[in-house]
Amino acid sequence: MKLLKADIKAYRNLKEGTVEFTDGINVIWGDNAQGKTNLLEAIYVFARGKPYRMKKETDVIPFSESSAGVDIVYESFGREVPMSVYYRRGEKRKMKISGGEVTRASEFIGNFRAVMFCPDHLSIIKDSPSQRRLFLDVAISQTDKKYVYMLKKYTQILAQRAALIKDAAESKSTNYGVFDVLAQQIAIPCRYVTERRMAYCEKLGAYMATSIDEMSEGKEKASAEYSFDTSLSEMTDEAFYKLFCDNVDKEIQYKMNLYGVQRDDIEIMLNGKSSRFYCSQGQQRSLSLAAKLAEGEIAKEETGEYPVYLFDDVLSELDSKRASYLLSKLGERQVIITSCNEELFSPFGVSNKINICSGRIK
Repeated sequence: MKLLKADIKAYRNLKEGTVEFTDGINVIWGDNAQGKTNLLEAIYVFARGKPYRMKKETDVIPFSESSAGVDIVYESFGREVPMSVYYRRGEKRKMKISGGEVTRASEFIGNFRAVMFCPDHLSIIKDSPSQRRLFLDVAISQTDKKYVYMLKKYTQILAQRAALIKDAAESKSTNYGVFDVLAQQIAIPCRYVTERRMAYCEKLGAYMATSIDEMSEGKEKASAEYSFDTSLSEMTDEAFYKLFCDNVDKEIQYKMNLYGVQRDDIEIMLNGKSSRFYCSQGQQRSLSLAAKLAEGEIAKEETGEYPVYLFDDVLSELDSKRASYLLSKLGERQVIITSCNEELFSPFGVSNKINICSGRIK
């Protein structure tokens, strides 16, 4: 997969402009706070379905404008595909693929695929379980449209259960019939999400192990395993139904959902020990880098082509050894990377340099 161009109408501090991309390494360079990261975010919207740094999507609209929008054209298996997304204050976003409007995230996500790697991701190993679950959800969603649907359905039903649990706790009255219905509804998406995450983590662990072995010259061994509720005897819809149906009184006592995929995690180990508690900062950064490289390899395995790699100023956060390893692994891929120093990439055969100054693409 290759991104051919991005046409910015307005996005955060970015002014109207068009940027074209080539094979290999594309460097977006300029001083801090000029709009480099905003350009990567505008591109990543097409992979994730929404801005990754914003709570409200309309926050991407510049203060001086009433709307924001981005068009891209990417190439996949020799076919050029246009996509667009537009935001207007007080209105729902508009998304298009090949000129046709789509209304569901599951229709939009999974067409253009990208791996995003920014300084925040370097702490994915030591961050909270929610960040590792988000990593899984974003990665799997790009290769499995059904996962997008199932995860959304699960989240909606979970919110209904939370409200019902709260009402039962406050009123001291429990409608077990409604809980039973919700248990039947939530069991199927919960089982599907769990199975997909487990399968993904199996591949993730294998690719991470290879990268860590190469980075450490065979001195360190890594693994990744999906950590979920061990009270489940089997992965069936009936088992998940019982999990949600048999623990209602306990959940009402604690006034919260106590079970489900929203409580799961990835257990990442290095040399047989938990990476969260027993790894140095350098080791954790190596594992974070390995996880992101694995994300790209899994996408290639499941779709037949590499995604586009978006790197936001990560070389300044990596030592020379890890930086060299990263760039050495990206030979067949298209890379779009930001930096304050355009000369930093000279030894690696940069194919395209793009300067951004005060939000203007030059």
